[in-house]
Amino acid sequence: MTELVTERMERPTWLVVSSSIASLISLTAAVRAPTTLERFRELFRGFGADLSWISQAVLDYGDWIWWVIALPGVAVTAWAISRPHLTPDERRTMKIVVRSYSLVVWTALALFMWGLYAPIFKLGAVV
Repeated sequence: MTELVTERMERPTWLVVSSSIASLISLTAAVRAPTTLERFRELFRGFGADLSWISQAVLDYGDWIWWVIALPGVAVTAWAISRPHLTPDERRTMKIVVRSYSLVVWTALALFMWGLYAPIFKLGAVV
């Protein structure tokens, strides 16, 4: 009778580093968002600026949306750290999850920045 041998390999270091960086960015944003957003709210109120839908969404939901993004990041990082040896299928799954999570974080960060700074640039063009 032949045994099925599952090949196990070391987890790539970049998976842990990548997931840790994305997780750290999202956690930092989650912690800093309430105070940062309050400053932007005051700034926009002071200018009496008309805000686009994305700017209004960032100001309305930005306080808690980063926690929705950050908490899965902690789980992804813990998962990447806890698995030092992976089968090829586990490695492929981990790559997809880490890359997808990183894409979500960078996209959210870009939209967040665009939502906050677009009205300022628009006001600067008028003045």
